[in-house]
Amino acid sequence: MLLNNIAPLRLCVSHETKLIVMSDMHRGDGTGSDDFAHNSLIYKCALGYYLMEGFTYIELGDAEELWENKTFEQIYITHTSIYDKIREFHDPDPKKTRYIKIWGNHDIQWKDDANILYKIFPGIQIYESAILHSPSKPGKRILLWHGHQVDPKCSGRGAAFSKFFVRNFWSGLQKYGIKDPTRAAVNPGLCNQIDEKLYKLAINNDKNIDIIIAGHTHRPVYENLSLTERRSIKKLKPEPVYYNTGSCVHPRCITGIEITVRDDRPYLTLIKWSHDVKKSKQAEAPDEYNLSIKRTVLEP
Repeated sequence: MLLNNIAPLRLCVSHETKLIVMSDMHRGDGTGSDDFAHNSLIYKCALGYYLMEGFTYIELGDAEELWENKTFEQIYITHTSIYDKIREFHDPDPKKTRYIKIWGNHDIQWKDDANILYKIFPGIQIYESAILHSPSKPGKRILLWHGHQVDPKCSGRGAAFSKFFVRNFWSGLQKYGIKDPTRAAVNPGLCNQIDEKLYKLAINNDKNIDIIIAGHTHRPVYENLSLTERRSIKKLKPEPVYYNTGSCVHPRCITGIEITVRDDRPYLTLIKWSHDVKKSKQAEAPDEYNLSIKRTVLEP
């Protein structure tokens, strides 16, 4: 089973637990193929909010776009202010840090060589997954991982071909609006397959895992239903076993999942951060508006 070989970080939740989980930033080099660049300000403002509100930030894989980019240096130069903000969450002591980094398929190199990150985040530890558990309910566990492990195109031998294609062909084609066919993010059918695999893994495993939270597909999922399915006229039954954070490369927003504790139980909230336009009360001209960044609860 896929879960047999992972060595997760174990996190104990309490009534004070406040987590924000986001994935798939795909931070790049600032060129036309950098999908993150257009949302960088939204992302930075969201991090500022969670820093002030006392949240721990869990980065659930594909934070850096290291399939398209051969080195991390240009990514860091382009998004230095972003890394400065993330560093405010970090503490060299793993027991005190509020920054938990999990690798995905596009930044899997951190699994074996994270030396360059140590200069930015001294003492940082990078994980394949994390498990949340409660002392009062020891049998209830939430697994957080990127989710590419169930995608044959992005794990094992398939990942080598996909990485070659992306690095040598797609990054150039993307500038002309051509989408990468290897990504679940732009392939609804593949999204469905991956969501189904993760759902089945959540309901049938021998690791006492009750809920899986993943990324990878870029499509937000809440209680095993995408937002489109939850708003469908068909009566689809939600099941609180599989969730997906979505991504930070949507055209005009970023999404994530907040985890807090209510009545000794983890409470999951799917959120969106986006631009918001309001009529300016102080404006002299009738056509003047204020542009702000807004947090919106999508589910529940």
